[in-house]
Amino acid sequence: MKKILFGLIALIVIIAGSGYAWYKISYGGTSYYIQVTQDGKKVKEQDDTGKTYYHYEYKEKAYDKNGKMKQLDFNAEHNLRHEAYLKLTYNKAKGVTNWEEVQKAKIPSPALKEIQK
Repeated sequence: MKKILFGLIALIVIIAGSGYAWYKISYGGTSYYIQVTQDGKKVKEQDDTGKTYYHYEYKEKAYDKNGKMKQLDFNAEHNLRHEAYLKLTYNKAKGVTNWEEVQKAKIPSPALKEIQK
């Protein structure tokens, strides 16, 4: 009975660990920081049913925690607020997978120094 219970626990740990690793590989990545200074490019698209919708494309110079620059492309459903600071999550396989607005104080100083140049 103990062997079965131990085997079941080991299987659950392996499945959970594999799921976490898959998530980190697919959606995790390096954090980069930007300040929005201009409007995004408005793009019109249609889905399969013919419904029209818009999104905004951004191409920005972003900086990691060490101040290293990388040109990143990402989309938003609305035009982003000027002067807002954003934290972008960049994944080598998928590009920018997430972005969120952050306070200026939360940006590492080397990145902030490059943003403000």
